[in-house]
Amino acid sequence: MTPTQTGDIRHFKADLRVIWVSPSYGYGTDLLYFKGLFEAFCSRFPNTKILVDQHARYRDADHIPLVPLLSGWTVRRVRQIGGASYDASIHVPSPLFIVRLLGLRPEVAITIEFTLTSLATISLAALTKRFAVLLLVESNPAARGGSTNFFAKAIKSWACRRASTIQTSNEAGRRFLIDTLRADPGKIRVAPYLTSCPPRPEVAEKAAQDGRLHILFANSLTARKGPQTLLDAIGHLPSHIAEKISLTFVGDGPERELLERRAGTLRGPLITFVGAKAYSSLGDYYNQAQVLAIPSLADYRSLAGFEGLAYGLALLASTADGASVETLDGGRTGIAIDPADPAGIAAAIRQFVEQPEFLARCQANAKSLFDERFSFARITDNLAGSLAAAHFGHIAK
Repeated sequence: MTPTQTGDIRHFKADLRVIWVSPSYGYGTDLLYFKGLFEAFCSRFPNTKILVDQHARYRDADHIPLVPLLSGWTVRRVRQIGGASYDASIHVPSPLFIVRLLGLRPEVAITIEFTLTSLATISLAALTKRFAVLLLVESNPAARGGSTNFFAKAIKSWACRRASTIQTSNEAGRRFLIDTLRADPGKIRVAPYLTSCPPRPEVAEKAAQDGRLHILFANSLTARKGPQTLLDAIGHLPSHIAEKISLTFVGDGPERELLERRAGTLRGPLITFVGAKAYSSLGDYYNQAQVLAIPSLADYRSLAGFEGLAYGLALLASTADGASVETLDGGRTGIAIDPADPAGIAAAIRQFVEQPEFLARCQANAKSLFDERFSFARITDNLAGSLAAAHFGHIAK
């Protein structure tokens, strides 16, 4: 029996030649959560290469095997979904990419979603039959406006047929793959592959014991992320509850000036805007909070919730966030909120203030859930299982 048949991947070959193929990781020059993922993954599979754009210059990544072999062109696009905007830029890979990829002699290529780079990699594997492909599809892309036209679906269905194994993070992703793209259920593994945990601060400052509930918003200050609704919810609180609220906004964006004016009209809560912060310093703010608010109007699968879990924060998680089913775990770690209902969000905040035992239980459950399902080590285990399935399925043909 193979490891993929028995479910035991402990002895799966660590010297497997693996390449990651994606036009971008993280944001700008910062790998963000991919840094922790790659560190854990490359520790398990040291013969790994991570292909990046030839012009990419990532900070603090000298110890990660980034290979600047990708070249091509970027077509800038922005998609509007329900008044929210998503970056929908398209990276067109250069034909040289195919030659360079073959030169690496991979045994398994890991591709992310249905980008042109991913489709080119899957096509090359199908034509040459030299390596297996593990296709990663995070969830159902409907929340971010994934294309629903016949041509796009046909191409994605073809990619699913040609991929050796498909890994998706949740049940919504599995249903999308089966119901919409007609993927073979036998190829699909449901297991998270993206998580996030900003580096923990050397000096761990916890929330001040000042009688206030310390709420954190850590995201861009854009309409899509819902910060205005959060302030409106604070405005719904009676004064004796509002006086017990401390709200910190970490992030920047076009809504900041409007939000600061709105915050100035609220009496009672302590509201602070600290601006955008590097991923490496976010741990300071998570460590000083008790509750993480994610009032997004639309999110594919926000990783902020996983960061909250990692630091043991109770969650106020939007039902419009594709990750909330995973992070809330049936309500064990916090409260699901409707981002269009400020009064409902206010009621959830009040519950945390008035029921400290409920708050403490959610915080404890949050930390346990992260350790059990979403740590970088656990995510690497998930990927190792999918690699085994892809590799042994390929060589069995």
